Parts: sequence; C-alpha cells; structure tokens
Amino acid sequence: MLLPGGSGHAGVLDRLTAHLAGRYRVVAMSSRVASAARPGGITADQHPRIHADDTRALITELFDEPPAVFAFSAGAITTLELLARHPGHVRLAVVHEPPVTALLPDAARHRSALEAVRAAARTDGPAAAAQLMTAAMTAPGPGATPATLHHPGDWLDGYAGTRPEPPTPELRELFTRLTALQPLFLEHILIPFTTSEPDLTALAASSARLVPAAGIDSRGQLPYRAAAALATRLGLPLTELPGGHLGPVERPAQLAHALRALLSEPPRPMSGDQRRAET
Repeated sequence: MLLPGGSGHAGVLDRLTAHLAGRYRVVAMSSRVASAARPGGITADQHPRIHADDTRALITELFDEPPAVFAFSAGAITTLELLARHPGHVRLAVVHEPPVTALLPDAARHRSALEAVRAAARTDGPAAAAQLMTAAMTAPGPGATPATLHHPGDWLDGYAGTRPEPPTPELRELFTRLTALQPLFLEHILIPFTTSEPDLTALAASSARLVPAAGIDSRGQLPYRAAAALATRLGLPLTELPGGHLGPVERPAQLAHALRALLSEPPRPMSGDQRRAET
C-alpha cells in the first residue's frame, strides 16, 4: 500500500506503482483532502489519527492480510499513527522522511518557520509560501546522521552518476491540477501534521515492523533529520533510499528497485515485549 505526501493525491505515485505492480498487488491511496468525491469539503484542520483511521478502513476493505505500507512526507506521518494505533493492520511500515518536528532539538524554530509559511499563504499567496516552505525544509540544523545506515540492495552502486527522471506529460498535467489543493494543504495539513508527536512507546512495541527511511540527497535537511531522530529514538537503523524528499516521485524506477530489495529482506525478530503487545 502506498501513501503520498502533501495533500495526498495518489496520482503522483503512478510511476512507482507501475514499477512495483509486476511483483506486488499495489494500492495507492488518496487522502480525504485529495479525494474527488469531496470537492470543497475540507474546512477544518486535519489530524494524522483521522487519516490513519481512513487508511485502516481501506486496508480492511481491500486486503485479506496486513500489507506492507510505504509512505512519504505527510503520508509517512499518517503511517506512524496507523502503526501506533492499529499495529495488527500493518505487516511492515516504511516511513520515508516523516517531518515530525517534535523529535528535533530545534523543534520550536521549525514550528515558527512553518507557521510563517501558513501566514504567507494567507496574506501573500502560494508563491510566497512556496519560497518559505523550501527554505524551512532545506535549512540545516542539529541532528547527526545515525551511526547505523542501511542501503537495501545494490542501488547505491553507481548512484552518483544518475539523475532524477523527467516528469511525464501526465505528471506535469497532474501537478498543474494539484495547485488547487495547495491552499488546503498549507492551511489544514502543514501545521497539524508536522507538529504532531508520534507515540514512541507504541511504536517501540511494533519496532520490528517499522523502517524509518530517508532520501540520500536530503542529508542535513529537516525531513531527513526527523527520520534520523525517529530511528535514533527507537534504536533502529536509518534506511537510505534513492533521491531526496520527493524521491518516490522523481526517481520511481530506482526507488522501486530499492524497495523491492527491502521487502525481500527477512523480517526482524520481535522482542518478548513486542510479542506480548501483539496479543
């Protein structure tokens, strides 16, 4: 199961879905914000727990057994909530750069910067907000790369000489349509999601099925540091994948190759505490 970031339109993952569909049954889920069935229906702040409940409901409807879930950005925050609240519905949760600022030592600075993004969207428009968003997400800060990095498969070999895939005409057209969702994202998702605090106790109880991940090109940036902080807090390795924060969209072939290798690895054993939590 794939969950996108931002306002949550599954179409941005069409190329990744195509690369995975030869081996897996793949469901890419749009969020309630991006759903065409709810035009103009979002007027209040969104919260990861509600989106996690949506995801659990779709898993119950479409899957006979718990799926592996791969999600990035806001979708990864939803997936952390899903694993914490409904662990029996997830076989493996690969969370790519969940920007959970509460885990960082400079959390207050990041909240202030993201509040400025939302304020700019309200007063100066989306272009000004986009500039501030880029600055907020890419600004360096404290938080070292974990001592243990994991690179599944052989994707790192020769990676330095590669470039992102150019967007297809269909993806360009989708990006144009998604500009209509940007105000909803900035007003109702950005702050509630990035300032939510993951339940580390519940996640620790399911850590055998949690894979914190980050794009190798994001090193030092906010989403990477948040993923690294999550891995450190839970005593897990940080899995590096191709690309940056938008690696699932910009490098779908390489990321699918790495993800297939990751999903083929033997599962980590659960501790006694984790087994008791399952029962």
